[in-house]
Amino acid sequence: MEAAAVPTVGLVSDKAVAQRVNQRTVHRRGTSSFEILADGKEAFLARLAAVETAQTSLDFQYFIWADDVTGTVFAARLLAAADRGVKVRILLDITKGAQWEVRSGALASHPNIEVAFFNPMTALKGIFAGNPIPVLGEVDRMQSRMHNKILVADNTLFIGGGRNLADGYFGADSKHNMRDLDFIAKGPVVQDAARSFQLYWDSPLTRKADKTKITDDERDDLDDLRETTSRKKWILSLKKGYPYPKSMTSADAFKLLQELSGRMIWADYEFVADPPERMLRRGKVPSPTWRTKESALAGAQKEVVMHAAYLIPQEEVLELFGQIGRRGVKVSLLTNSLASIDGLIAMSGIANRRRDVLDTGASLYELNARAPVREKYIHSSKMTPLGMHTKGMVVDDRVSFIGSYNMDPRSKYINTETGVIIDSPAFAARLKDYLLEDFDEVNCWHLTCEENGRLCWTGADGVKHYRDPEAPLQKRLSYWLLTHMPWEDLL
Repeated sequence: MEAAAVPTVGLVSDKAVAQRVNQRTVHRRGTSSFEILADGKEAFLARLAAVETAQTSLDFQYFIWADDVTGTVFAARLLAAADRGVKVRILLDITKGAQWEVRSGALASHPNIEVAFFNPMTALKGIFAGNPIPVLGEVDRMQSRMHNKILVADNTLFIGGGRNLADGYFGADSKHNMRDLDFIAKGPVVQDAARSFQLYWDSPLTRKADKTKITDDERDDLDDLRETTSRKKWILSLKKGYPYPKSMTSADAFKLLQELSGRMIWADYEFVADPPERMLRRGKVPSPTWRTKESALAGAQKEVVMHAAYLIPQEEVLELFGQIGRRGVKVSLLTNSLASIDGLIAMSGIANRRRDVLDTGASLYELNARAPVREKYIHSSKMTPLGMHTKGMVVDDRVSFIGSYNMDPRSKYINTETGVIIDSPAFAARLKDYLLEDFDEVNCWHLTCEENGRLCWTGADGVKHYRDPEAPLQKRLSYWLLTHMPWEDLL
């Protein structure tokens, strides 16, 4: 029987979707220089320095661009860059509320700034009107997210990894912060990232602002934008006790980037990005980024150390953990605890797979939301609970992975993702030191399963807990109810 055609709203042919959905949009092996950006402060300043020193172009591709201090700072500094002649392109996933100035279209009215939204789910208005809207039957597309995080400056500098543009990913939020991980790179890998960005930018699923529809009011808004964003970021920063500078001199920016460049390690790499056509897939199609990470895992001979913020492995992944464990590979996995996580729905998936992970022989740990290490990574005026958003891995003290890919069904089958495999003992040693810090007994809970099948959390004091530690009763009840919902494939 002939398969039914994939509904594409006339955007891309069925044949093209079938050919591209399994392919790595960009898949390149080569040699480039890399450094990790582990601390939120350094990750923020590196991005700010990239913007302040840009001479020709800035490309931003993000899943979340929050309307908070961080989001407003970057909107203001991109506007300043555009004013000095830099060509700025901003590409955002449509499903999350974007920073106000970006969402309003005011930035897009600047002659040197282009703003676009990927995979629009609803009709947009004004200069963003005319979006390709999904039709009945495009359930897969409506569930999909562009989860990529890419910043390319002047086609010479690339920042990628897991962080979205929001206060909490940089240790600067007043309520909850997450330990996260990025990398900064130079060399041929920058062109790989630029090519991936361009393929999404040119995709029929991307809706760009139509400058012919810019109104006089929007032009007036642009004239006011420089003053309003400046005032807004100062008001927000004072209100929230924002710890970082809201601009940087060119001299300081060049000095920081020069320092980071001096720390970079020249290494062989494999860059991979999922194709934008994944949004038009039908059924379960594994992410090409996952296949790259899977290959690195499958090749393990001695040890795997992994941070997986949302560890929800299904059968194939569990079998992989089991296979490498049975041949003597030590597998250590860290994920969020109920007290540390930023979303109860994702936590329900983690909870339902705890015993399965332990059955593979892997060692399982959950982050302590009040870990002493939080003093190192939280820079807000208030010491908030610590969560994790990290997606990092080291195999055999040689092979490293950093990217946007979570170990969950959503990353594997639904979202688009990107990441880099780096083959370097020196880089692996640096990344492993960062990852192992959270495995210290004072910073996490060690999960075990007792003979009676009961889960046990053990901390540094040796006390055993038989329910999620440090989580209030109401939170435990809410997530317990969520664990009984049949939605793991969407997590």
